[in-house]
Amino acid sequence: MDNPVKIIFGDGTIERLNREIPSTLKNILLVTGRHVAESGLLEQLNSILANRTVTVHCGVAAEPPLHEVENIIETGRRSGAQAVVAVGGGSVIDAAKAAAALIPVSGNLKQYFDGTLSISGKGLFMAALPTTAGTGAELTPNAVLTDPETQIKKSLRHQTMYPNLAIIDPELLAGCSYELAVNSGLDAFTQAVESYISLGANQTSREHAARAAGLLYPNLPVFAADRSNAFVRRAMAEGSMNGALAFAVSGLGAVHGIGHPIGSLLKIPHGRCCAILLPSVLRWNLPVSEKYYAELAEICGLPSDAEGFVDAVGKLCTALGIPGGFTSYGLAPQHFNFIVKNCRSNSMRNNPRPMSDDDVISMLEELL
Repeated sequence: MDNPVKIIFGDGTIERLNREIPSTLKNILLVTGRHVAESGLLEQLNSILANRTVTVHCGVAAEPPLHEVENIIETGRRSGAQAVVAVGGGSVIDAAKAAAALIPVSGNLKQYFDGTLSISGKGLFMAALPTTAGTGAELTPNAVLTDPETQIKKSLRHQTMYPNLAIIDPELLAGCSYELAVNSGLDAFTQAVESYISLGANQTSREHAARAAGLLYPNLPVFAADRSNAFVRRAMAEGSMNGALAFAVSGLGAVHGIGHPIGSLLKIPHGRCCAILLPSVLRWNLPVSEKYYAELAEICGLPSDAEGFVDAVGKLCTALGIPGGFTSYGLAPQHFNFIVKNCRSNSMRNNPRPMSDDDVISMLEELL
């Protein structure tokens, strides 16, 4: 279960970035979100990396489109990048992971995304510094990308896509907006729950998932309301980290399987899409997951009751402003075939209770 990423955790650990990158790697491609420049963090990063040549790509769209990631790859090739540093949320880190893997090789990104070419060989040194407690992308070997032409969202995945280094500095979470804190935090909680009940789970992954759920459930509402609370930031960062360590092994479930095509089609932020689906998928899995739900309830500080856990998660989502369905986002029956066709990922295969196409459609109808 050993995760190959070197993890450095703690307040202020961003200052260790330069010393953790091999000294022979002089040319750095720095990939960031726009808020990094706006917050003054970019200036701090340039100061930390002052003894290196830094090329900056600032701004990555949510659910990174192929053409944008291709631009990052070309920037890295032109600049002679020897290492990639990503500072941002999951989309930034995913885009940078894909770039680090493909800058040294031939072929364009779409060929790898479509499966025409396969990733081989070792990518560039990659360091990831998350600014959200959410996707856990800093500890996983995949990058979720979107093809705007087909509206298909899927993972580019290879063992060499694990970052070499993850610096998880809870102070970087202070810049989250309320909406980003909620969306990313509920994504992290969903990952913890899906990891715990996944068919791919083992004892060690469940221990990480339990730690994640126990930290995220009570702290997320507090964090969303006050991102300046250092204790809660650390709890959220640790929870997100443990969730990623869990699902990197166990895989996820139907929330992520169904959520990817819905989010891609309707342009819904990934974490929000997962949060809308989570109560319905939990109820679907209840007949085969009662034992695990009761355990999760106790882990989250709730009475040890499976039904009660499902209800409590639904109430948490509602309290954080998550709608009970996708009507406001424009979901309609004409979208169902696309969703059914494109939801059959590894996540669906790890879901503890199988879902037929008709089962998926029935759930979508309930969420209209």
